Amino acid sequence: MTGIPEGITPIALDAMGGDHGPSVTVPAALKAVGEGGVAVALVGDEKSINAELEKYDTPAKQLVQVAPSEGVVEEGESPARAFRAKPNASIFVAAGAVKMGKAAGFVSMGSTGASIAAATVVYGTLNGIDRGALGGPVVGYAPNTVIIDLGTNVDTRPGLLVDFAALGNVMSKLIYKNENPRIALLSVGSEEGKGNALVKETSELLSATDLNFIGNVEPNDLPEGKAEVVLCDGFVGNVILKLTEGLGDSIVNHVKTVLGDSKESKELSKEIFERMNILEAFGGGPLLGVKGLAIVGHGASGVNAVANAIGTAKFVISTGLIEAQQTELDRIRAEVS
Repeated sequence: MTGIPEGITPIALDAMGGDHGPSVTVPAALKAVGEGGVAVALVGDEKSINAELEKYDTPAKQLVQVAPSEGVVEEGESPARAFRAKPNASIFVAAGAVKMGKAAGFVSMGSTGASIAAATVVYGTLNGIDRGALGGPVVGYAPNTVIIDLGTNVDTRPGLLVDFAALGNVMSKLIYKNENPRIALLSVGSEEGKGNALVKETSELLSATDLNFIGNVEPNDLPEGKAEVVLCDGFVGNVILKLTEGLGDSIVNHVKTVLGDSKESKELSKEIFERMNILEAFGGGPLLGVKGLAIVGHGASGVNAVANAIGTAKFVISTGLIEAQQTELDRIRAEVS
């Protein structure tokens, strides 16, 4: 982006990503800019974006630019094939803007696989890591508990979970201000020795580090915040994520059915939703383990969630998380080698 005032963080937003495209991403960008501290490059179909921008008369438009791209990676489309067939698709152009120094990070509500592929291929991974991982708080009752991996690696190995422990440790310290995060493995029992081969082998490796490893926690411990970093493979993590989302929606719908459309019903529904699922508050989470910032959000996100994701990008950049990850990885690897 050009002509950005000092102290303003430039963010590239995949304007075509998500279920709603520019009808949500454009007003979200304007909202985020209006809240201060960021400028936004809307990456996507220039005609569609400009048509949406024309609907708004706000000073925030001065810090919003359009970055043309060609094509969109659809949900379910193979990220690898899309990268070869659509190198100028919005998500890849957004990542490229960061790589070229035109933006400090990118945000996308589009295909999760494509967002991960874009960050991995365009940025590159940290030394020694094959693939990044999505991590962050999921359960609103434990807003400072980072669960990692939330779906990036459905199959993993003990050494990679140790790497994720290092990434989660530094994330917890810098973003959630936990001085000495408790790190745990998600398992079927809290007792030592409980779990599958992955859990048992990872436990042995983590015990050899100076991380504050407390052993195993069970799924019912997650709302209690018994650990600040909880490790699991991406299959289990994604199940937790989607169960939490679905359970929150179901409880809210039940409350509305029982209490009707009263003021009390609306207030209680809002509180339950926020308690069950805090993704709306953050809008998305950073992809850990890559050499640049990528905030990956939910396709169904509305204006507030997308605007919050842009704000999350600004905040994460200010913490120095991207630079600190490699240092922590190298330190932990030296202890287990």
